[in-house]
Amino acid sequence: MKKVILLIDCDSCRTLYAYSRFASEDTTAWDLHGSNLVRMAINDGWAESSDGNFQYCPRCLEHNEELFIYCI
Repeated sequence: MKKVILLIDCDSCRTLYAYSRFASEDTTAWDLHGSNLVRMAINDGWAESSDGNFQYCPRCLEHNEELFIYCI
């Protein structure tokens, strides 16, 4: 069985989010674990772009107001 590791990194500085999740070959598991990982990151102060394609760490959001506006 193949396993996949799901990671979130900041699209500005490439810092990795501290947690990762493993999922099986089942694509529904990937969706579930990916969604949970994004929710965890957001709860920890990360932000997601309005289109859902980019994530930004709290440090970059603090230093770049344009990123914060982009994520609203």
